[in-house]
Amino acid sequence: MNNEKSIVELFEENELKISQLYALYSDKFPDQKEFWENISEEEIIHAQEISKLLSEIKDCFVENKFSRGVIKYVSDFVEKQIEIAKDGNLSLSDAFNSALRIEQSILEKKCFEMFIPTTVTIKEVLERLNRDTDRHARLLRAELKKIQPS
Repeated sequence: MNNEKSIVELFEENELKISQLYALYSDKFPDQKEFWENISEEEIIHAQEISKLLSEIKDCFVENKFSRGVIKYVSDFVEKQIEIAKDGNLSLSDAFNSALRIEQSILEKKCFEMFIPTTVTIKEVLERLNRDTDRHARLLRAELKKIQPS
């Protein structure tokens, strides 16, 4: 039996890693603590929603090497950013840019489109996750503009 985690489980773990990174940013940048805590909590909600639908989502996903590679790409980047945040040697601009890169990667790689919704519930959850990710990217761009006016 293959003990390898399913793509859905990896997807859920990835959302939790992103939350962990944003929580580290909330500790590192007290002036933006509420901002980082809010999006960190939303990432936890995403993971919980994926977890709740785990058995249903497994049935609506056709895995290929590309999909697993996309999740690994984002996950590896997030893990690297977690280490950088733990080391403490980053600026607020670095944090916003890294977070924006994560959110944009998820959107550009169409992570939420890897699933073929087989129920209305799954479709609604995936659409909400995609909207939230898009909103996170917009919020991050707005925050970056505040600290890096053009």
